Amino acid sequence: MGKRNKVTTRDIAEYTGVSQSTVSMILSEKKNVSFGEETVQKVKKAAKSLGYQKPAKKKQAPDRSLSQTIMILCPTISNGYYNAVVHSIIEKAQEYGYTTLTAVTFRSAEREEAYFRLFAENELAGVISLYPLTKYTEANMLAKRIPVVLIGDKPEGIRFNSVELDSQRPGWMMAEHLVGLGHKHIAFISAPVVKKEISRTRRLAGLQQYYRDNGLDPASIKLFCPAVKAYAEYPHTGAEYRTGYDMTIRALDAGTPVTAFVGNSDDIALGILAALADRGIRVPEDVSVAGFDNNLHSAMPQISLTTVEHSSWQKGQNAVEVIYLKNTRREAGAGSNMIIRMEYDPKLIVRRTTGKASADSLRS
Repeated sequence: MGKRNKVTTRDIAEYTGVSQSTVSMILSEKKNVSFGEETVQKVKKAAKSLGYQKPAKKKQAPDRSLSQTIMILCPTISNGYYNAVVHSIIEKAQEYGYTTLTAVTFRSAEREEAYFRLFAENELAGVISLYPLTKYTEANMLAKRIPVVLIGDKPEGIRFNSVELDSQRPGWMMAEHLVGLGHKHIAFISAPVVKKEISRTRRLAGLQQYYRDNGLDPASIKLFCPAVKAYAEYPHTGAEYRTGYDMTIRALDAGTPVTAFVGNSDDIALGILAALADRGIRVPEDVSVAGFDNNLHSAMPQISLTTVEHSSWQKGQNAVEVIYLKNTRREAGAGSNMIIRMEYDPKLIVRRTTGKASADSLRS
């Protein structure tokens, strides 16, 4: 056997007297084929003795078949806010010749990880996330190769583009409105308020901060939210509506003193309204109700919900524009290492579900 700088499967075949194809299949651990244990050990022992090293797998270039596609990471499409943002992205993407695909994660870290593995294998036009990701480290890595945009509250540690709204400001504005109407005892109803759900924690913090800023007791704001496990048992479609309904019933049954209910979203506020109606409680004569997002249903005359508008349609369109700008710069050789950050001011929209506080706090 002639001396070579690198040991090959042919060398091992000559050394052991086993065919080269057999050596290759054993060392590559090819499935669906089997060899006698004696042959397997003979080949592996020879490979180790001769100093055989498996050839490194060639790194495949990302598939470019989706190079004009924007992937949208969305926690749910049953929520009116996310539905509106997805539609705005689709509309704007078409103007720039992009197609879109929406990946629903239900806020699952495992689903996020699976999608990021898929993204790594494909050359995409960009990725837009509609909520703060659990796997933001993977998003940071992906952003070095393609444009990634976050829509919503920006967590610490992300190193990619964002179209933002600080949810603490809308909470502060809502408290200002309700306190101005004489409300002191407020029930804040939300899906689980946990650290990674930034908009929920910041909206509550905004309500509490207004109270502190104006000499009021933040303890007068009572939080009602289901446990994480209980919330996970709700059907994905209508989970926030069910949260609003169930948590309102809980607050009423507990005899909680309250003159105003604030839902963390308009969908939750709709559940609040339904629960109050079932208990024969008038809105806004007996109690006021408000939400956040300014969804399509909120403006309907039968509902007329007081809420906060934070430009969901514009944010979706701006996210596409960021992707187009960065891709255009990259194609022109101008580089795309800049991080773009846009922010919107919220707007309070007062409708018929809020009014002056009743003389006494509502009890069941």
